[in-house]
Amino acid sequence: MIKENICVFVNYCCLILNMSKYFLNLFLFLNKNTMTTKQSNRLNMAKTLRQFFSAEQAKYAGNNPVTVRISELNTIVDHLDSLVAIQTTDTTANTGLKADARSLMINLTVAYANTAADYFDDKDSPLSKQLTTSKSKINGLTGVEAKIYCNRLYNVVNDHIGNLSPDYVTASETSQWLAAINNFDAKAYDAGVSIDTSQNATQDLKAEFKKLGTCLQKLDRLMKKYDILNPSLYGNYKISRKTSDLGIRHNEIPSQN
Repeated sequence: MIKENICVFVNYCCLILNMSKYFLNLFLFLNKNTMTTKQSNRLNMAKTLRQFFSAEQAKYAGNNPVTVRISELNTIVDHLDSLVAIQTTDTTANTGLKADARSLMINLTVAYANTAADYFDDKDSPLSKQLTTSKSKINGLTGVEAKIYCNRLYNVVNDHIGNLSPDYVTASETSQWLAAINNFDAKAYDAGVSIDTSQNATQDLKAEFKKLGTCLQKLDRLMKKYDILNPSLYGNYKISRKTSDLGIRHNEIPSQN
């Protein structure tokens, strides 16, 4: 009887231990592969700031240092979005399910973007260069990065569709192109990414947020002049700068009287 009770007790302890290990691993995985509240708030603030600068372009036009930093901000936000998508993917899903949709998106992007590039070659050289791409370039990207890149090229072509000869790319073809982009589930495709890659994305997030912090500090310095030149613009900048940026103090430069 005593021996049986001991066996039951040992089995019970083993069960409790295994459950504890399971929940501990689950806790560590979730905390390692999700953004912190501070990071999430920081990213939301950066997106709000990007929208602010997009809406107020005319008011800082000609200020090259500010324009350069805004371009850097936009790039960092795009990188953060890509890393977050990789970090939060379900690593147990089947990537093969979306391979065909990815191929169609890439094929149409290469076809239509390069065709438009050829049309603008002797009319707008920078635009032509921006649209020139290749399958090898896109295939080297993750699903999320590829979708962002293809969508960006689509937007460039669509913005200039009125100036583009239908002999090169038609409105119907751009509609098919957009449908292929929207149909590609980038997160599902990237779901086959290894756990190691997801964990690397977490480390890359930290590095990218560090870049964001440096960029924001430089923007704060550059925008300080508008406190005098355009108080309304500066006031709205400060509002956008603090939106969703909860619990974080900014190192402000003292006002110079």
